[in-house]
Amino acid sequence: MLFSSITFLYYFLPVVLLFYFIVPEKLKNPVLLFSSLIFYGWGEPKYIVWMVLSIVVHYILGILIEKHAGTKKAELWLVISIIFSIGLLGYFKYTDFFISNINKVTGLSLPMLSIALP
Repeated sequence: MLFSSITFLYYFLPVVLLFYFIVPEKLKNPVLLFSSLIFYGWGEPKYIVWMVLSIVVHYILGILIEKHAGTKKAELWLVISIIFSIGLLGYFKYTDFFISNINKVTGLSLPMLSIALP
């Protein structure tokens, strides 16, 4: 589903906004979370697992950063969070690029993974 699609503009967005504004304050974030997962899954359902994994990992790391605020451990958790994010980006965006370059430099014929960006 694209932001400019009829489905998004006239069905999905109004329903999400309606739910968001009628639910109690403590349920607003879960409404946004599940709406985001539905929106994301509409386009490519197989990558929802990666999105949920990223959410859970960063949520836990955020709690650890807050728990150890002002210490070296907080900095360590932040670095781990950044490495995790860049690692996911690198895997999905650059794996085929690196395989292609390895094949050209070494003469190997490693198969491309053809990973789509989530």
